[in-house]
Amino acid sequence: MEPIWTLGALRVTPYSLMIFAGAVLGILLAARKKEARPALPLMLLLSLLFGHWFWCLFNINNTEEPVLQFVLFWQGGYTLYGAVFGGLLGAFIASRVLRRPMAEITDAAAPGAAAALLLGRLAEYFAGTGYGAIVEKESCCFFPLAFVTDQGEDYIEWSYAVWFWEAAAALVILLLLLWIARRARRGEVTVWFLALLGTTQIFFEQWRNDDYVTTFNSFVRFSQVAALLTLAVLLVLLFRAHRPDGAAVCLSLTTFVLASLTVVCAEFSFDKPWFDLWMRVGLVAAPLSAAVLLRLTRGGGGVLPGVSLVLCGALFSLLHFLADWSEDTVMLYTAIAFSVFLLGVTLRENMASGRPETPCL
Repeated sequence: MEPIWTLGALRVTPYSLMIFAGAVLGILLAARKKEARPALPLMLLLSLLFGHWFWCLFNINNTEEPVLQFVLFWQGGYTLYGAVFGGLLGAFIASRVLRRPMAEITDAAAPGAAAALLLGRLAEYFAGTGYGAIVEKESCCFFPLAFVTDQGEDYIEWSYAVWFWEAAAALVILLLLLWIARRARRGEVTVWFLALLGTTQIFFEQWRNDDYVTTFNSFVRFSQVAALLTLAVLLVLLFRAHRPDGAAVCLSLTTFVLASLTVVCAEFSFDKPWFDLWMRVGLVAAPLSAAVLLRLTRGGGGVLPGVSLVLCGALFSLLHFLADWSEDTVMLYTAIAFSVFLLGVTLRENMASGRPETPCL
């Protein structure tokens, strides 16, 4: 990447400039709340270190002098969820030192993290990352669906612009957090940030076709596993905070398992097309099962989300049967998008179970 200017060993590139701008914007948004100000330096430092260390950990067999690579964190190689874990660890340590609830610190820092992620995703364009598969149909070769990744004298290669849609998702998350924060209970902004980040990451990570990080050289992508584990931890925290009845717990866990199995089946369908029949059955069974559970456990309050699930599942199934979907990737994206919807319903039902005056976490 050609630098904008060079000062000795310092090379300022468009990518580094965007990352720096994202960090500054994130700090300014987080610093609006006095609860986050003392914790920001530690959260930023641990986000940087753990983001790089997680990347080194999962690429330890693919790098020369791996021990040295852990130390040279400024040479690149980062993971989103390593940075998230580092930021949460920094907030936890700061909460103990300052003797303040951790949720107050993370609530204040969450919009800033979303803003930094937004500019970080846009920066991927300059780094040549954040792209998906090569676009085969000429009718789909347009921005923002795709962008040019290679160009010669007599050809132009287009790839899906995953970086743009991840940036758009980060912008939506940022706007929602700013809106929710106006009347949020303690911990609610943190829950929504991690929930929205996790559900969108499960979908977009599968779409990426660049140097994504896998779990110890397996086909399973680290960000997807981390996102799923984050959502599972959120459910446990919500259970502890709200202490819902057994019916609500059963609904939440069953819906979460259904959505998780949908992601797993979609992954297998992508690599093994003979699972196509099971995926068709799953697209019908998942919304019907969730709708029945909503009606049985939530009474009249479960009618609207239950009907929405049925209609959404029926639409996906109809498109799958009638449309000319010759590639398994389309079915994969549809199934994962639907799992995101299921996970959203799960978290919404848990959030609704608490008393308005009590903290969320």
